[in-house]
Amino acid sequence: MLKGIIAFGLTRRTIVLVGLLVFVASGIIAFLKLNIEAYPNPAPVILEITAQAAGLSAEEMEKYYTIPMEIGLYPTPGIANVRSTSFYGLSFVRVTFKYGVDYHFAYTQAAINLQQNVSLPGNQVPQIQQSSLVARSIAIRSSALSISD
Repeated sequence: MLKGIIAFGLTRRTIVLVGLLVFVASGIIAFLKLNIEAYPNPAPVILEITAQAAGLSAEEMEKYYTIPMEIGLYPTPGIANVRSTSFYGLSFVRVTFKYGVDYHFAYTQAAINLQQNVSLPGNQVPQIQQSSLVARSIAIRSSALSISD
């Protein structure tokens, strides 16, 4: 069997060389598209946005904070899904982006869209304060409104 493989490779050099070139080219293309990081993270970008307002019921939190934040996030490109939960005095929105979306792009776009599109009670505008990049989180403050991953 080994003699047959060697004989095929020697008699049909063109086919073997074309196959080798296709193999090398596909390897180079795969290498160029490979996401290389020092600490690879296979999980997609997830942003968690919380808002606190003392004394509001879950329904009021949903009406005044959760729904405006969800609607304000939808112009953000690359969003896979948005999930939310409202409790007494607490609104929690979890935004999952598609795999491959850059973290800094995702939270910058989400912060910009929240700032431009969300109208909070009392006409408050979220102020963006970027916290530690090592912790990979940002904070959007407007009566304890924050965003983190």
